[in-house]
Amino acid sequence: MNNVKQDLDAKILKLLKEDARRSNVLIARELGVSEGMVRQRIGRMREDGTIRKFTIETSSRGLKAIIEINIEVNVHTTLIAQRIRSLPGVEKVYEASGITDIIAFLDVDDTAMLNDTIEAIRALGPITNTRTKLVLGEL
Repeated sequence: MNNVKQDLDAKILKLLKEDARRSNVLIARELGVSEGMVRQRIGRMREDGTIRKFTIETSSRGLKAIIEINIEVNVHTTLIAQRIRSLPGVEKVYEASGITDIIAFLDVDDTAMLNDTIEAIRALGPITNTRTKLVLGEL
């Protein structure tokens, strides 16, 4: 029975990732289960943290970029990542393992705003290196 619930949860998540506004009734119809079952499974996934929030994805403001950021050793990466997340144009920030310590995804108006954001990141203190990649296309 547990595998059946996990399979149903995975299907519900897939549909919600495609359209977070998709109604429980429509999800139930597409999956061949009751609306109450969908509502219950979504509620459980919200309670256990599987679903953290419902959001939208907008079209680009003009220029998308990925910035790989390295910081000094023995610096609290999470604090730096939180500061980066608060900067204008920063959409997402991830702490990473390997060569790169932090990865930031930006959506900015133009190259001037991109440059200002990069300079603001570098001014945060223990940043040792940044590498910027412009997004040329999105699938």
